[in-house]
Amino acid sequence: HGEPKLASVIALNNNKNEDLLLLAAIAEKFSEHPLGKAVVKAAEEKGLLVPDPESFESILGAGIKVKSGEKNIFIGRLKQASEFNISISPEAKESIAKQYQLSRNVVMIGIDNEIAGLLTFEDKIRPESKKSIENLHRLGIKTIMITGDSKAVAEQTAKILGINEIYAEVMPQEKVEIVKRLQLEGHKIIFVGDGVNDGPALVKADVGIAMGLTGTDVAIETAEVGLLSDDLLKIPYLINVSKKAISTIWQNVVFSLGVLSMAVILTIPGILTPVTGALLHELSSIPVIMNSARLITYKPEN
Repeated sequence: HGEPKLASVIALNNNKNEDLLLLAAIAEKFSEHPLGKAVVKAAEEKGLLVPDPESFESILGAGIKVKSGEKNIFIGRLKQASEFNISISPEAKESIAKQYQLSRNVVMIGIDNEIAGLLTFEDKIRPESKKSIENLHRLGIKTIMITGDSKAVAEQTAKILGINEIYAEVMPQEKVEIVKRLQLEGHKIIFVGDGVNDGPALVKADVGIAMGLTGTDVAIETAEVGLLSDDLLKIPYLINVSKKAISTIWQNVVFSLGVLSMAVILTIPGILTPVTGALLHELSSIPVIMNSARLITYKPEN
């Protein structure tokens, strides 16, 4: 996906939209989550002055808890409402269902153990996403979406992009369990992520790739590969280049061993002296360097 945007603030229980937006922005001010950043950005665009919260606690995979003035605020996943003694009213459930029909992600705002409103988000699919998925399929790679987004949003996205399999409404630790299970089935896993919630799965995967510009510090630090741009076409390109690099390494190894073996054979009858053998060894590195240098200009066919 691209950069999420706040689509709407739905006030419940006699709260006002602008008041909820300000409280949500205060709560999300120190959050690294893309949805949190979208809330703060929306508040600033409306000219709201966003003060710092008095306390801030990030709950991995669930949301955030903050204190602002006399209010205790929870913003997060609807699944976690019961854990914070917040009941979802029939009015809220009706609003949530309507937003899911619009393929929007929904998070709740709870104030002092009461649901105060909903935040809904839209996330446009990146224009290069479909081609990137198609290129991965051409390479024989199965694509799987593992996301904390709602099932409705995940299914629609997967249908548009042609993703093979989806796991929706997943907690961070569940992402790790899915990666483990796939590995036990004999698969090699490349995990691409950009958020705090992706950190554990990036570590567990055979190769973790962090998106460079939108990626959080946690994602970038835990991944083996950090992309310097957020162009998704770089992922199949990276795989192609990696395969070409491995092929080039083997070519160089075989060539070097061949030259070394030939030098040993020619040394036995005295055809090569130690000096000429050493010279041949040094000269043999030139083709190796030239062969490796071809990777600089390598461009995959697709």
